Amino acid sequence: MDRANVIEHFLLSRCSRFNDSGQILQFLEQRYSYTGPQKNYLVLEPTDGSQYQEETKQQEKKDAEEGNKFLLDKNSLASATRKDNKYSSIKTKNEFKNFTRNSLRLQEKIAKKLHKLSKKNPGLLTKDVIDLKICQGILRFEDFIEMHALWNNYIKELLQNCKTVDVITAKLSSAEFVGAYFKVTHCTCPDNIGLEGIVLWESQTYILMIIPRRNNWKDNIIKQNIQIPYSAKECIGGLRMISKKKTRFTFNIEVDEDSVIDFEFLGDRMSIRSLDRANKKFKSHNVKDIQL
Repeated sequence: MDRANVIEHFLLSRCSRFNDSGQILQFLEQRYSYTGPQKNYLVLEPTDGSQYQEETKQQEKKDAEEGNKFLLDKNSLASATRKDNKYSSIKTKNEFKNFTRNSLRLQEKIAKKLHKLSKKNPGLLTKDVIDLKICQGILRFEDFIEMHALWNNYIKELLQNCKTVDVITAKLSSAEFVGAYFKVTHCTCPDNIGLEGIVLWESQTYILMIIPRRNNWKDNIIKQNIQIPYSAKECIGGLRMISKKKTRFTFNIEVDEDSVIDFEFLGDRMSIRSLDRANKKFKSHNVKDIQL
């Protein structure tokens, strides 16, 4: 036996096809001979490649479908992740905050431009500036009057069966004030005193109001011969973010056709979100830390 075929002989000896060593040697001699039935070379025949092309197209189509599925899964996962993120820009709350922030910045820019223009034209701020080209993007008080009308209907339905003031105050403590017409009577910021407007949003610590143009305490001066000019910020009106801390607001409710009751909203006592305030029970008792 050729020593070069020791491994082949050993492997074939474990095969049930061969009964003795002679058959294995004969098989190995035929395997490595040119005249035997087994050839030691590979014969390749030319083909047209149609089957290969079809298999290739099917594989490419399958890969494309898997790739599209992966992209869809990735996009859906990213979308779900964005929705679950509390800082996501697609959330309504965050979108509203961005809108409010951009509106306040726009008002500041326009107020600065009007202040510069008023130095060249002193009579500019004595007229309504809302029709000027630079004031086109400012929110107008007139666009939110219907919102206040809806709140009046809501509060009338809420208080329609209330007979006493104590019951009314208990109802108001858990009511929604978005749409109410508030007036600032006490505030640590002097510029906010006398402001009147419609409530657009209420958080735990702030109230967002839309105020009309040229409307504050300067309209209620007793001495008519004294004229205090309005600032550029007061002439454009728009949004105002007012802190609840050490601030008081007043509003009135028309209970009947002939009776109107005035109420005071204490910011320090109402530093609660409207959602939480609806489920909170307020007890009527005297407090000593309210400064009159």
